[in-house]
Amino acid sequence: MMKTFFLLILIIALAATGVILWQMNPCGNCSPSNKECQYDLMAIKKTDTNLLLRTHTQWIKPSLSNLTALVVDRSDRIIVGSLYAIEILSAQGTHITTLPLNEPVRCLTVSAQGDIFAGFNDHIEVFDQAGIRKMVWKSPDPKAMLTSIAVSSTHVFAADCANRIVWRFTLTGEPDGQIGHKDQVQRKEGFVVPSAFFDLALAADGSIWVANPGVHRLDHFTAEGVFLNSWGHFSMDAKGFCGCCNPSNMALMPDGDFITSEKHIVRVKRYDAQGRLRGVISGQEEWPDKAVGLDLAVDSSGRILVLDPTADMIRIYTKPVSEITTP
Repeated sequence: MMKTFFLLILIIALAATGVILWQMNPCGNCSPSNKECQYDLMAIKKTDTNLLLRTHTQWIKPSLSNLTALVVDRSDRIIVGSLYAIEILSAQGTHITTLPLNEPVRCLTVSAQGDIFAGFNDHIEVFDQAGIRKMVWKSPDPKAMLTSIAVSSTHVFAADCANRIVWRFTLTGEPDGQIGHKDQVQRKEGFVVPSAFFDLALAADGSIWVANPGVHRLDHFTAEGVFLNSWGHFSMDAKGFCGCCNPSNMALMPDGDFITSEKHIVRVKRYDAQGRLRGVISGQEEWPDKAVGLDLAVDSSGRILVLDPTADMIRIYTKPVSEITTP
């Protein structure tokens, strides 16, 4: 009887392992000796040159290392977070100041007034434009893991990958509701977040877009949490999002277009306001294998900033001078 019991446990364990490996393997039967799968992966990683958008690329090197977060303020100052500090740079990348911290920064945003909101594992802290700490908010939940943050004129929104929800706070740090909670009674699937990448962005009309990476989608909500619409789908080609859970990061352009980045098989892409692919800004060819943490920001002139944690740099993509139109 005992032998039968252990045999049953072994079969269940092997089956579970097979399921996990299958989920991790986008090609099905992948192994180092499987040439067909290697070809499939190489094909996926290769960017269709017909989809590449013409861009000029430059690099900025902050003084910090171990970069974790990126944002641009209303004056186009560049603000980066790292394991134990925040650095503020000019739009050209000149160092302005550094804010020493005691724990890693996970996400950043800036208010219209210039206050810097920094998300840590389970709480938010607020700094003024000069980097002086103004407030330390209480944690909304001891299990929280904040991964993205945005601020409007009335509220702060923070994505929490551990609880798979978006917290809404008042500007003084009081919890004021949740967005995207799973509700089986109302058949709300909630956010599917298999990893620690869970991003959001504030639209010009005050609504919020939230990446739902486990279903390869971007979801749209009012500031009160009412679901509006969504777009996105799983696909190995550039039109959709591949892997287990993408897009990992997102940002909104001044004209309402979306910029997205994907991890592991790296693709930085631009979509129009309806979610139709405009083109690829940067493909896997420019990045190390399995690169992750490509946080995104867009400045007032439309420059697209991409955090490169592997090189501790910021990549900036702009249109060639010949294609820039003046008003």
